[in-house]
Amino acid sequence: MTVSDSTTFYQHALQQCLLVQTSLMQNHTLENGEKVWVRQAGARNSAWRYHLLKIAQQISGIHMLQPVPNLGGIPSLQTEAARLQALATAGVQVPVILAQQPNALMISHIGEHNLENEWKQHKHQPEILLQRWQLGLNAIADVHKRKQYLSETFARNMIYVNQHSIGFIDFEDDPLSVMTLPHCHARDWLCYLHSGARLMQEYNVANQAKALWESMLHHQPHEVHTIVTNSLRKIHWMRHLTARIYGKDTLKLAAMASYA
Repeated sequence: MTVSDSTTFYQHALQQCLLVQTSLMQNHTLENGEKVWVRQAGARNSAWRYHLLKIAQQISGIHMLQPVPNLGGIPSLQTEAARLQALATAGVQVPVILAQQPNALMISHIGEHNLENEWKQHKHQPEILLQRWQLGLNAIADVHKRKQYLSETFARNMIYVNQHSIGFIDFEDDPLSVMTLPHCHARDWLCYLHSGARLMQEYNVANQAKALWESMLHHQPHEVHTIVTNSLRKIHWMRHLTARIYGKDTLKLAAMASYA
């Protein structure tokens, strides 16, 4: 199939997918058997998308966890397309843009499950679990070495490709539009820790996971290291809040606090 034929095929496929699409983000299987994802512009961005970060920021006072402003709709699709192109050009593993139009975007499928699911699958296998934890750390560090940054770097937005590779999804907002690159990098690290510290604690590998985290953070640029450590110091007092009565949002921050 020539480039022209391929472009025509995917543009037609996008039109067909939109005829049957029932949600803003949905997977489809094309006539050639290929699995793809189509994101459609909504009137505005869904509130749930920012709930996790908003709650975390309000409880902790960590500025880096403040959600990035997002207008939603067509501007959000334009942001995602631009970020995917920039990351792909830099060599970061992200979905390929197969077709697009002002109100919709078709991207490739890069993996069957996310890193959080991978952690849960191996919760009784500490050696594999820690390898997956390190895999996430390595993937973020690699993005930063390429002078790039991510968005909401939770494990659910990190796709497990294989034991050597992680892909990234979900780029509806652009942190660099409101903060410096070092702050973007610090935010990536803090989002990752927020999504994983509590699970590592529950799966009885907290000490080993912390050691791997500290080793990685030690090798980061001084400014990034300082922003991350100063942010974690703000919640150091929370490390003793371990009772379930505090709720899952506070418990996630309490687990993060032990890394201060």
